[in-house]
Amino acid sequence: MRRDLILYFVLGALALTLVLLVTNGDGTILGLGEDSFAHLARLAIFGLAIGAVVVMSARFRFGQMLRNVLIWTAVFGAVIGVYAFQPEFLALKNRVFAVLMPGSVVSLGEEGGHRRFMATRAADGHFYLDGAIDGEPTTFIVDTGASVVAMDAETARSVGVDLSRLSFSNEVMTANGIAKAAPIRLQSVTIGGITRTNVAAAVTEGPGLDTVLLGMSFLGTLTSYDFRGDRLVMTD
Repeated sequence: MRRDLILYFVLGALALTLVLLVTNGDGTILGLGEDSFAHLARLAIFGLAIGAVVVMSARFRFGQMLRNVLIWTAVFGAVIGVYAFQPEFLALKNRVFAVLMPGSVVSLGEEGGHRRFMATRAADGHFYLDGAIDGEPTTFIVDTGASVVAMDAETARSVGVDLSRLSFSNEVMTANGIAKAAPIRLQSVTIGGITRTNVAAAVTEGPGLDTVLLGMSFLGTLTSYDFRGDRLVMTD
């Protein structure tokens, strides 16, 4: 029974360490940097394993003790391996999250010094992205046919645009054709971890889609955006 408790305790410590290392995304764990935490966890778990071996060596046959040592060594090696491939596991977790939650924009890490983000296509075939305009949360729909970020009057009001100061004197191209619009400048547009400031936009007359068209005044500032089947990959 005591042997089982020791084994469960060590395995539990290993499992907790794995969860903290793999799910961490902000660079710190329990107030420590990732490297400091990993080093401390290695020492602590290694110390527990050595102590457990000493205890068991006085109670069990050598063959049984050696088997347990090999099991724990393999598990410890697995922990180190998972930590070494943490970026890959984190990217995999983000991909799964993006598939399960359409609209979510998740990080794929960096490539060539540029940050990459991914979203998945919704059931209706469009890419809906959760983001913000001037700090106000909103939902975007990707529209490469729109020359600027565009929204109807009601949506503009919901994100803080003063409609009384608008003049619907321009025309913009949208997926539904040409629409009368009032040009404006947005202080900031944020999609995932990508933020652009002083973004050209337009508020269209009449009813709209109750969402914001993410047009080329934002998409055109990206290093690249690629449609890969049901995935949209944006590179900052």
